[in-house]
Amino acid sequence: MNFIISEQENLGLFSDTSRKEHLNRITRLRAEMDRCDVDGMFLTQETNVRYTTGMMDVAWPIQSYFYTTFIPRSAEKPVAIFVPNGGHIQTQATWVKTIIRWNFPVGFYMGKVGDSLIKSLSFWINKLGLKNAKIATEMSAHFRIGLSVEILDKMRDALPDITWTDCGTIMWPVRSIKSDEEIKRLKESTRITCSGIKAGFESIKEGSSERDLANTIASTMHSEGGSDIKFISVYAGPERALWADATPRREMKIKKGSLIQFDGGCTYDGYHTDIKRFACLGEPTKEQYKFYEIAKKSEQAAINAVVPGATYGDVYEASQNAIREAGYPEFVTNSQAMNWTSIGHNIGLDLHELPGISKDNKEILKTNQVICIEPFFYQNGGFPIWTVSNKYGLEDQILITETGYEILSPDEFITRDIWII
Repeated sequence: MNFIISEQENLGLFSDTSRKEHLNRITRLRAEMDRCDVDGMFLTQETNVRYTTGMMDVAWPIQSYFYTTFIPRSAEKPVAIFVPNGGHIQTQATWVKTIIRWNFPVGFYMGKVGDSLIKSLSFWINKLGLKNAKIATEMSAHFRIGLSVEILDKMRDALPDITWTDCGTIMWPVRSIKSDEEIKRLKESTRITCSGIKAGFESIKEGSSERDLANTIASTMHSEGGSDIKFISVYAGPERALWADATPRREMKIKKGSLIQFDGGCTYDGYHTDIKRFACLGEPTKEQYKFYEIAKKSEQAAINAVVPGATYGDVYEASQNAIREAGYPEFVTNSQAMNWTSIGHNIGLDLHELPGISKDNKEILKTNQVICIEPFFYQNGGFPIWTVSNKYGLEDQILITETGYEILSPDEFITRDIWII
């Protein structure tokens, strides 16, 4: 065999999770596999592998390394991690004993990679007696499979009797409920993000660029203890007022009267923050105040609707009722006609997680889920976006508690009013 199967003795060295939490996650995932009648999960996406194994100290940006794991439904069969030979040193950080080390070809990671991984996986599946099984992997739009198309196709060819299905129906019910440790990290990530935004807004002056602002925000986040920054969006008006999720530009200079939008945040030990705030260089116009306040009321109405047992659709509907009551029912009608009917998402190891806040979503809000609420409104209720001069909205991170909610990004951290410089 050109791969090695072994059991490691040293476990939990600088682990991302406690042993208790790791075992709890695997137990819950196995229960979901049983519910979905799935025999195992082959996971390849960075955050799924990290969540299920605790393995994080690896070179994920190098695409050819392919760190993967297989979780059988049966508790009688072991969880296994597949890593390139040599990568097993880092697997000591996990609580998984079974390690399968596949070999690079001649040329190391610059050669034709994958044959050894395919052989090791097909051998392992057959060894577990699962050659005719139903196996879930990352196949939906809300995942990114951590393999190349070539490797995935060869893997399927090597296991012709396997029925493949998406793992989302198994993963999201488990990952959406956060443990105490996950909530602690999400809270700290949010605190740090708010500190960064505040420092950035305080630094704004005429002639500074979007990039200058983003750099101040990022440096503050790092100095406050942020682990990584994977999403920072800054866009200043009027030229870029309608851009969405825009990368900060050195060329875009902030002028008097500019409405400046920040969206995103840092991570703290893997866990994201995603909030939105507005600033203005100089006093906003009466119209800007008016339409911003409508967006703010829409967000607060959605937050007020958060309680365990309500549906995600209920939260959406509350936000839209606030817009209707402000005198703009046609804005809601037009948005729905274009299927622009999502006003938020869950969050955790990934920036956008499911179930998500959208029209007619009957999923129930559950204690210890963390959601980001971000309804939007356009200048004068106009629609679609390319016909208006500005857009408005806030975003806040909300923990669902046993009796209601906790805003993780409250006004005490950073005001939800327009920050005026």
